[in-house]
Amino acid sequence: MQNEAETTVMLTQGWCRSSYSALRGLARHGVRVVVSDTSRIGMCQASRLAHARGRYASPYADPEGFVTDVAGLCERHGIGLLLPGHEEGELLVQAREAGRLPPGLALPMVDAATLALVNDKDRMSRLAREQGVPVAAIVDYATPAEAARVTLPSREYVARARRGNSSKGVRFSRGGEALEQTLAEMMVDFELDPARPPIVQERVAGDGWGVSCLYWQGERIASFTHRRLQEKVATGGTSTLRVSAAHPAMEADAHRLLAGLQWHGLAMLEFKHDPATGRHAFIEVNPRLWGSIDLSLSAGVNFPWLLYLAQTRGPAVARAHFRPARQGVVARWLLGDVIRRLDLARRGRLGAALRLADGVSADSFDDAKWDDPLVLVGEGLYYLAKGLRTHSMNPLEAGMVR
Repeated sequence: MQNEAETTVMLTQGWCRSSYSALRGLARHGVRVVVSDTSRIGMCQASRLAHARGRYASPYADPEGFVTDVAGLCERHGIGLLLPGHEEGELLVQAREAGRLPPGLALPMVDAATLALVNDKDRMSRLAREQGVPVAAIVDYATPAEAARVTLPSREYVARARRGNSSKGVRFSRGGEALEQTLAEMMVDFELDPARPPIVQERVAGDGWGVSCLYWQGERIASFTHRRLQEKVATGGTSTLRVSAAHPAMEADAHRLLAGLQWHGLAMLEFKHDPATGRHAFIEVNPRLWGSIDLSLSAGVNFPWLLYLAQTRGPAVARAHFRPARQGVVARWLLGDVIRRLDLARRGRLGAALRLADGVSADSFDDAKWDDPLVLVGEGLYYLAKGLRTHSMNPLEAGMVR
């Protein structure tokens, strides 16, 4: 175990909010952080808090080159702890098991087989159901035609590619022939493997919730819960406004799942909660840093720092530093709110898009920081460049959905 003063951290996917929040949480305690990405522009790249910056090949377009570049950056900067910012963690875990990362480099994540399990929405939903965690009713089918036969046109369903993030690879449909057409279109649009068709579930009403945790070799160190108040696009996905809250039953289900997996590292479990019935349903696991993590920092739970302590000084020290979150803290993603309004205008809801006040006052912003003002500029330039290139508010890169 390395001395904390000697441990430098490297973050990947430096453009995004999750990585920036990790950078901020670590820099708050004097930790040196190297940020890396495919691009020169982004949140971490623009931050005054970064110790150094590096670039790597796209993990989607060139996974081999990505691993080689990350390993080289770690050696060059003397990295002791590698913290993936997004889904590239699975590639890095595979590289660790293949001996392709520098010896002694800490990558606090579970093994590749467990990571592949939780990243598969179908397998994870079925496992949750087996363990007594409530999930939306799953439709068993092999082909789109069979899905049409076993579903009802009067009911609403959600179809999700087994891999995807931020509402990418998600479609909503009535049952019957409409669902058959939706599934057929998904197979073509996302170039899905026929042997891995989307998971189809009955659509559940309610609010989105998240239970975020840090586990160490199967033992829980920290937990934090939030409720979503607004989302970036109408189809769901990333929240733009959220509040710290508590939900003991949901938290118990999240903890049971992670303990059963002998989880190691960070994870955020998504749920739906229906206020009308009081019931909740498991949706999926994000086995990594999550987009809304800035709220946990604002509410008093600094997950990146706790993970750093667990790695450098031991889990007992990290557990001693954990304090339950303050409830009722509200965080807003400023640029995400702009994107949300553009999406509303595109859908013809101009009044809602132009309404300046939404009745909720934010205590903090994910991307607007008075002590680090260029971060918002870096984020804006990244989204502008990507939006112009892809003509999308929620751009899909090859390999993200499968």
